[in-house]
Amino acid sequence: MEAFYFSPMLLGINLIFALAIAATALWRMSRPMPAPVFWMVGAWSLVFGVVLFGVFVLTRNPIVNIVSNMLQLCGEALFILGIFRFIGRPIPYWILPVSVAIVGGVNVHYWVTSGNSDLLMTVYSLVAALLPVQAVILLLRLRDDPSTRPARVLVGFCLAIYSAVTFARAWFSWSAYASGQPYVQPYESFSYLLPYNFALPALVMGFIGMTLMTMQRILAESHINAERAKENTLRFERLLNVSSAGVAVLRDGRICDSNLQLESLLGQSRTQILDSEFALYFKKRERDLLAKSIRDADGALVDIDVRRNDGSILNTELRVLPLLGDSGDYIAEIRDVSHRRTLEDELKRLATTDPLTGVLNRRSFDGLFSRALQRAVRHKVPMCLAMLDLDHFKSVNDLHGHQAGDAALRLFSQYCEREARGTDEFARIGGEEFVLLMTDTNIEGAMTILQRLLRGVSNLRLEGSKGYFTIELSAGLAEFVEGDTADSLMERADRALYNAKAEGRNRISTSF
Repeated sequence: MEAFYFSPMLLGINLIFALAIAATALWRMSRPMPAPVFWMVGAWSLVFGVVLFGVFVLTRNPIVNIVSNMLQLCGEALFILGIFRFIGRPIPYWILPVSVAIVGGVNVHYWVTSGNSDLLMTVYSLVAALLPVQAVILLLRLRDDPSTRPARVLVGFCLAIYSAVTFARAWFSWSAYASGQPYVQPYESFSYLLPYNFALPALVMGFIGMTLMTMQRILAESHINAERAKENTLRFERLLNVSSAGVAVLRDGRICDSNLQLESLLGQSRTQILDSEFALYFKKRERDLLAKSIRDADGALVDIDVRRNDGSILNTELRVLPLLGDSGDYIAEIRDVSHRRTLEDELKRLATTDPLTGVLNRRSFDGLFSRALQRAVRHKVPMCLAMLDLDHFKSVNDLHGHQAGDAALRLFSQYCEREARGTDEFARIGGEEFVLLMTDTNIEGAMTILQRLLRGVSNLRLEGSKGYFTIELSAGLAEFVEGDTADSLMERADRALYNAKAEGRNRISTSF
């Protein structure tokens, strides 16, 4: 036991344990790189093999001896496979089962036939020495991946030393077998201790080189990733600034990045915009809509108004999307749609108003009239409808020209809209015919309103080609009664207008 204590075997065993622990740490640190897992498993295979060999020395159990040798050779083979995996060359997996099978078979033959241990050691050493030869050639001749070349050269030389020492071990074992030397304990055998003195330190140095290779590869990849990140950042900034929309990157509701267009939209510099609360740029009544857009982040377009730095309101279209997975950052695109909104409003105005006078047209009035009629029926509230027609309007066109007639229609419409109450609806339904809907108004109240209109219209003075002229108005008034429909109420008002014309014009006639 004392001889074993002072033998290099004890130091070698400790080195193998340290190697396994270091390989495990390297694997954990370098994940998901695939090569270190080979080295970690190989190191622990060596550890278990050496431990089992110690058990064999104590127990002399043949099975323990066979498994011990197979595990040790398996660990050495895994180291070599890891190098192939690191370099990126096709992995010769076949060497693992073939090597283990050869050593296992010879070891079984040794116990079955009571063979010579030096012959067993010769075969084991030859197989172990041949394993790294191809890896050494690859490591020393490889020209790609320059970032890891210094460490690869170190690993190659260390494995070459390991292979040379193991070949020497095979030679000495063969010499001992051929000369018939008696068996000695492993810690007293020169051929057995040779690897512990030279090959194992070379393997440890090789592992240090493998660690350096891994670190150099990680650093190189980190540098590449940093360059890519820099390029992506520049690309992202260019994309932001090329976009015609204002773009803001949001984090916890605040702007952490933006493009130049956003500065223009908000009327503020980038310094003022960064780290400001995004919701402050929107009207208070629209912040719930903004919060929903950010919460959903589904890219849906939302019409929302932005309050600029000078207090003006900008019609915009907002789209919010997650910036990257579940990072919690969002990218908000704000596009100025004032021109589109103005166009939409103009189209809506043209669709609902009379192009000459600017008052409601027949189509819009019909919708309002229908809803007002439903309300009168449901709530039993009074409502009156008046049909208005300018008297002798054809003579105005004939005497003063159509431009004067158009001017008369516009002036008349402006006056009626100005004099009508906020709840009344005034519309042109054709030619010089107009209609006035008076809700929540009985016949007496409606008559008062119409009389005021008649007096006011008669006081209007217009200029035509033949000088100044005036216009007069006739009106037919009908009050809603139970059972009335839109057509029947309109028909009664129209009949009353006909009566006003027949009775001499410039007057109001009612229909009951």
